[in-house]
Amino acid sequence: MIFRVLILAVFLGVPVVNTAAPEVDSLTVDSLAGTSSFYTIRRDLRRCASPMCGGYFIKLANQARTRCANGRSMPQCYVASIEWNGLAEPQNNNALVRGSLSTRGNRNGKYGVLKAREVWLAASDSQPSGTFFRVRDRGIRCIAAPCETHHEAKLNTSVSRNIAGIDLSGAGAPENAVSDANTAMTSPDGILVAGDHTRVTGPAGRSQMLKAAQFYLRAKPEGTSSGNDNSNKPCFKTGCSGQVCADEEVITTCEYRTEYACYKTARCERQANGKCGFTDTPELRRCLRRN
Repeated sequence: MIFRVLILAVFLGVPVVNTAAPEVDSLTVDSLAGTSSFYTIRRDLRRCASPMCGGYFIKLANQARTRCANGRSMPQCYVASIEWNGLAEPQNNNALVRGSLSTRGNRNGKYGVLKAREVWLAASDSQPSGTFFRVRDRGIRCIAAPCETHHEAKLNTSVSRNIAGIDLSGAGAPENAVSDANTAMTSPDGILVAGDHTRVTGPAGRSQMLKAAQFYLRAKPEGTSSGNDNSNKPCFKTGCSGQVCADEEVITTCEYRTEYACYKTARCERQANGKCGFTDTPELRRCLRRN
């Protein structure tokens, strides 16, 4: 009887293992309350008196128009400043900020201010393209491919669906950032991704994979840590294929990629930023280029 069930699962692509990461319920998690108010930002380099110049141009991710502090709907809005509220201020334009708009004023007139409550920093210098999503690992494994192991929610909308994995290689991010992303996707925050889909097929049918042009990790408030001091905890290789370097067990998907072989001889240790990661060496870079 068990053999018959397994054979049926192969053809249907039925998930056979449920790991510690909870499966996402799109009807509750991906309401607008969980995906709204994400803005792209661009510094204003015009030379004129503040607050009329020198602030930021912002726009809602995935939206053609943004409602500005003055109530008008425009392709982008100017804000005189962003109140970071103890969050890390991005050093360039390659970031996403979640927050709310308010209006301030003085004798020179009224102007907008963005009050940040979340800051998401890009993993590399690559420019984003495509659509912005929040992505989480669903914590399931399948016998047959394609297996819809991840869940994506389109930012600033209520559109969401399960997808057959995510390819982060297009972002050109260092390996420690990819490792951090794999860990973050098992948490409620997940990661933010800009990218496009590609069709994948297999014994279980057809699905879509998300190919990232850029991905973003949530920044912690300045002067704080994630909680307990983990600096003395040893780093070790974890994940289904040993492709993650962390100081705690991490559950990942179990599809195998050739580049995972490179991590078998890579050094997994604590990096300068205090986090565990694979040390970037010439040998590791050559191996990853070959694969």
